[in-house]
Amino acid sequence: MSIVPFKHDGDGEGPSPNWIMTDPFLPSHMDLWDPFHFSPISNMLSGFGLGSSVNTRLDWRENSKAHVWKVVLPGFSDEDVLVELQDERVLQVSVESGNFMSRFKVPDDGNLEQLKANMHNGVLVITVPKYQQQQSNNIRVVEIEGSDD
Repeated sequence: MSIVPFKHDGDGEGPSPNWIMTDPFLPSHMDLWDPFHFSPISNMLSGFGLGSSVNTRLDWRENSKAHVWKVVLPGFSDEDVLVELQDERVLQVSVESGNFMSRFKVPDDGNLEQLKANMHNGVLVITVPKYQQQQSNNIRVVEIEGSDD
């Protein structure tokens, strides 16, 4: 025996306490407690389709030459995915079905003219090379002027 929370629909059927001593493996008690069941937030979130979202992962890495985003979109091909560059250096990745959308800002040192996207086996890789800084090979020693009083 253990204490297991359960969902109570408030219809008058079933026990009224929020907690009950029961066997958690009985089929009648497999509906576990939902902390947002009576919350107005749950009604607001249901309109956004959050319950049917895609199981994704988004990683951002930076190295000396580029910014690289990796978006794992299992079950999707390159025809299903849309990558858009919007105003203010915002990059948006979404899927055609509307189950996933993410936005992120490209850092100022990213060269948007050379932005590339590649998708293979449900993994989207977006690469934004950094602007190449002009490296000067002219090294010059500067004399320090001062007075020894």
